[in-house]
This record gives sequence, structure tokens and C-alpha cells, in this order.
Amino acid sequence: MLPRRLVLATPSLLAAPRLSRAQGARPIRLIVPNPPGGQSDTIARLYAEAMQATAGQAVVVDNRSGANGLIAMDAVSKSAPDGTTVGLFSIALFTTLPMMMARMPLDVDRDLTAVTSMVTSTVLCAVTEHRARERGWTDFRAMVDWAKRPGNGLTNGAASSGGASHLLVATIAKRSGADMTVVPYRGGAPALNDLLAGSIDMCFDFMPALMPHVQTGRLRALAVGSRERLPFLPEVPGMGDFPDLGIVDVDLQSWNIVTGPPGMPAEAQARLVALVRGAGAYPGLEDRLRTHGLLAMPPLEPAAVRARIQAERPRWREMVEISGARIE
Repeated sequence: MLPRRLVLATPSLLAAPRLSRAQGARPIRLIVPNPPGGQSDTIARLYAEAMQATAGQAVVVDNRSGANGLIAMDAVSKSAPDGTTVGLFSIALFTTLPMMMARMPLDVDRDLTAVTSMVTSTVLCAVTEHRARERGWTDFRAMVDWAKRPGNGLTNGAASSGGASHLLVATIAKRSGADMTVVPYRGGAPALNDLLAGSIDMCFDFMPALMPHVQTGRLRALAVGSRERLPFLPEVPGMGDFPDLGIVDVDLQSWNIVTGPPGMPAEAQARLVALVRGAGAYPGLEDRLRTHGLLAMPPLEPAAVRARIQAERPRWREMVEISGARIE
């Protein structure tokens, strides 16, 4: 098992001349709301390595999982506003979580500072090859059309209640008129196991778990949850390819935000933006991200990232209301 805290450093990086620029500087502690191996953890460790290589800035990845991300958010909100302790949080913690929680213990706009963007990802719709052949699902539209016929219906395995898969499938069902039932699981692994066993019909989930089975031929990829196709999966359609299903404007992108405590000085925010921008140019980083189904984002300036959060909230609110998801 990986340690809870890990300073990503190698002898070759420690010997690099560019490290001298950061000698004596305190390491950045990057708090993620997932255990080691989770998506935010993977992103944090890849960028931590790139930051050390490009700027000589040591980064400590600190895993604070649990309570739907609130443990990590609380730790960031109570840290010193000097830019040495920040979080890596998905857009969901700024949008859907406050909408679904009956009692939200903090105000994400008041108690946190969204600083810049780092990575975006979306979910993949996968079905077993056996089920696709059996029911004539040659593509995503054929599957949805099948679920619209009387007496038919689909079961979708979701990694959690109120997560990206749940919200997306509920929205597709509502807009298209297809009969789709969301079956929530405690994590993506048991949902994937049931999909492979034939106990459920489909999974919309993030790519690292599904793609190995797509590559071996056990699963067939039918669509991605973003409006546009992905550059590394150009043959798999996006939601924008199905205007007749009423989902052309659906664009599920779970992007990750570097986040600090309230009251961060502009200089501290600017330093973080520069670090992320420099790390994004690290050779090989984009290829490594894509192996996990991730795309590097241009690092937005603080005002722009906060404006984008505000602009996205109505769209996420519609999906939450359609799904009826609540967290008590």
C-alpha cells in the first residue's frame, strides 16, 4: 500500500540544476479527497513529479479521503493562505455536492479559493460484447432506441449515488424517453464486476477501469459523456453526435481545480498558476495523463476559473434535479 504522504522525488530530479531555484522553499502540500490510486491522487502525483522537474518545487501529496470530500475541503479551508497548502478538487465539490447535501458544513465560495484548472475527464459508456450482439446494439443510438421500446429497459451501474454516472444517465433517460435505471454501488469496482458478469446492462464510468476491458474486447465503448469526441478516442461518439436524442447540449466534464484557503494573496495564487502552467509543458505528461483517460487543461487565471464555476452551476443543477439525488 502506498503511504498516506509521499514526497515525490528521485535522485535524478534532486540533482537537476533547476532545483537550485527552489532550495530552501517549503514543499507544497497537495491535499486530495481520495485514497491512493484514486483519480485525483493519480493527477496529483503526475503533476507533483512534473513540478519538481520543471521548477524544482517539492510537492507532498496528502490523501484525506472520506465524507464525500468534506474532510479534504475542511483541511484546506483551515490552512495558512500562503499557497503552501492547497487542494485538488473536482468541479463536483463546487457544484453538485452543495446542491445534494441536506446540511453543507462549509460555503465553497466563502471558505475556499479556486485558483486554477489542471485536468479534465469524462465518463465512458461501455457494454459487454455479448450483450451488444444479443440485443443488436451496434452503437449508442441503437442501445437507447432499444430501451425506448415497450417492455425493454436498461440497468446502469453507478459508482455512487449522485455521482457523475448517476446524473448523466438520469439526464439521458429523461431527455430521450429511454427506460434506464441507475443501480448505485459502493465504488466502481463492484459495478464493473457486475457488468462483466452480465448482472447489469451498462456502465457509464471514468475510463481507467473500463478501457483495459475495451482493449481486450470484453467490453464495447459506445459513447463518451462529453459533448465533443476525445482526441485519443476519435472513433467513440460524444453526446453532441445524437441531436435526435435530445442530449446534444449534455457535456459532462469533471475538471479538477487547484484550490486554496480563503484570503489567499494574489501573489500566492499567481505562483500556483505559474507552477501548473510550467508542469503542463513537462515532456511526456500529456501522454501519461491520456493513459488514464485524462486531458490537461490550460491553467485558467483565478478570476476565470471562478467565473467558469458559476457558469456551470445551472447545468449541473438541472442534472441533480432530474436525478433526485440527495446526500443526508
